[in-house]
Amino acid sequence: MFGLIRSFKHLNVTPASVRALVPVGTQLLHTSSQSKSTFGANQSASSVFSTPDDTGKSAAEDLITVSAGKGQGDVKIREYSYSTANFHVSSRKLRMIGNQITGLSVTEAIRQMQFSAKKASDKILHSLVWARKNAIFQKQMNPDNMFIKLARVGKGKYRKRLDPKARGRFGVIKVPYSHMKYVIWEKQPEEKPVPRNVAEKALLAGQLPKRKVKGFTLTKKVWVPLNETKPVVNPKPYYNW
Repeated sequence: MFGLIRSFKHLNVTPASVRALVPVGTQLLHTSSQSKSTFGANQSASSVFSTPDDTGKSAAEDLITVSAGKGQGDVKIREYSYSTANFHVSSRKLRMIGNQITGLSVTEAIRQMQFSAKKASDKILHSLVWARKNAIFQKQMNPDNMFIKLARVGKGKYRKRLDPKARGRFGVIKVPYSHMKYVIWEKQPEEKPVPRNVAEKALLAGQLPKRKVKGFTLTKKVWVPLNETKPVVNPKPYYNW
């Protein structure tokens, strides 16, 4: 077909006349190829590497509404959830680590896992680093304001193996597996309270006024803690203070 078009160039043949000589099936095939290329270009616009502005999704959709407390209304924050895979550890032992990192900032929790003597701390350390990275790139969260709102421990599958004993007996050993799920929130910057009067202004500045009480006398000895530097001579088998 293209050789036929080249041979018609020196004869001053118009494109319309050449198009009329091309078979109808070839024109349809050419049109379908153009439509496929156009569809592929449109489909590539919503790839995994496109930004939220390209796909029409705004950053405000990532915010969730939670309660700020009794009588304080609602606030909008960003939330990210992450879960570890099931690994060989008891849920009772893993729950101790969950109680330790709950309420801490993500950076502080990673620092605690670096110096923890628990065997499962290495697994939790790597998962916390991955959760922080994903929260930064997927939810646009500030790493300085992220903290662990919830660390929930769940049981996984456990496998059994035999424990041979004397006289032909045997027991069953259960090897437990557990996992941990995190819920990471982003703290909002706290607004400084505005004092309403002179007393609140002095209270916020740390200048507490002196208390004026008439007729106040100290009638009882104030309790003081035990001085641990004082040596104890002839200790008794029970506390006597």
